[in-house]
Amino acid sequence: MANGLELLERYIEQKNEAVEAFITDANRIKKAIEKGTVKGRSPVKLEGDTFYKFTLVGRPMKIDGKDNALQHIGELISAAYDENDTEFRAVIEEAYGSPVEEEQPKKRGRKPKTVQTGQDNGIDRSID
Repeated sequence: MANGLELLERYIEQKNEAVEAFITDANRIKKAIEKGTVKGRSPVKLEGDTFYKFTLVGRPMKIDGKDNALQHIGELISAAYDENDTEFRAVIEEAYGSPVEEEQPKKRGRKPKTVQTGQDNGIDRSID
């Protein structure tokens, strides 16, 4: 008989980090279109009155109409969940596959001045 850990791991769903990152981006774009927040730092830009521009999987898209854009994003999310669609998953993994390193927070303010003494500062302090 298998031990408890083997039984547990047998049915654990394996997550694909690239697919999860894609779905997060797609949902963020979908939410921006639904709420109409397409100004400023939004991942979606509105061109004219009806064209929504955004980038998914590293590819720029331009879709006419709010309903068409939402439908297309929903279909892309469904396709990403489909494990049998290996071609689309390969494209997703190519775009999102490498793990993103977290950036160090930028330190604000001035750096303390270093005091140079002796000959290092270029001033000759010798007494004649």
